[in-house]
Formats: sequence, C-alpha cells, structure tokens
Amino acid sequence: MDHIVDFSTFIMNEGKVSVKRKYTESHPAKTVSDTAPIRERVLNYIKEKGSVTYEQLMEFFKELNEETGGNTTRKWVNKNTSYFTIKEKEGVKTYTLSKMGTRVQEAIQKHKKK
Repeated sequence: MDHIVDFSTFIMNEGKVSVKRKYTESHPAKTVSDTAPIRERVLNYIKEKGSVTYEQLMEFFKELNEETGGNTTRKWVNKNTSYFTIKEKEGVKTYTLSKMGTRVQEAIQKHKKK
C-alpha cells in the first residue's frame, strides 16, 4: 500500500474542486477542474481589478493569446457567463465576478497552495 500515504495526499491528487456542496438530489454538488489555465487567469485578472469593461477584457484576451499562442475570444465569455455578473450602464458593459466565479477563484487558489 505504498500508493497512498495519507488521506490529505489522496485529496490533493484529485483533479476536481468542489465549489458547491450537495444538499439534495435536485440540487447536486458542483465541481470544477483544477486545471483550466485560461479560466484561472481570467478570474484572477477580474478579481485583481474588481471590475473590468468589455474593452479591457478583450484587450486582456489579446495579450493572453500572444503569450500562450491560443485563440481565446468573446465566445469564451459567452460560454462561461455563470462566473460573471454583467451590468450595462450607458452602453458600457462591466464584468465583475459572480458568487460562483468568486467561489471557483478562491477554491482553485486554496487547492493550488496545498
């Protein structure tokens, strides 16, 4: 039994982080993968700034694509709206972290520190 030293080592090797506990069958637990570098960087960027405009977010994606060689676009934001609270005032969209986005960002940070 040399594979698992103790329970904390077993938990650390798990690839998913729970961001919402399971209460009943109709409200299941929600987990996210701890290996999503784009999501992690976007959530950290918004957490740092507090709130960002649509233009600032697209500029961040440009810089991110130059660094990583990826192709992250506004479609990523549209697919991951649960992480953001989007407010529009005078034609300017502002993005802040939603409750779920904050949970995911904090859970991933805690998981990475272990």
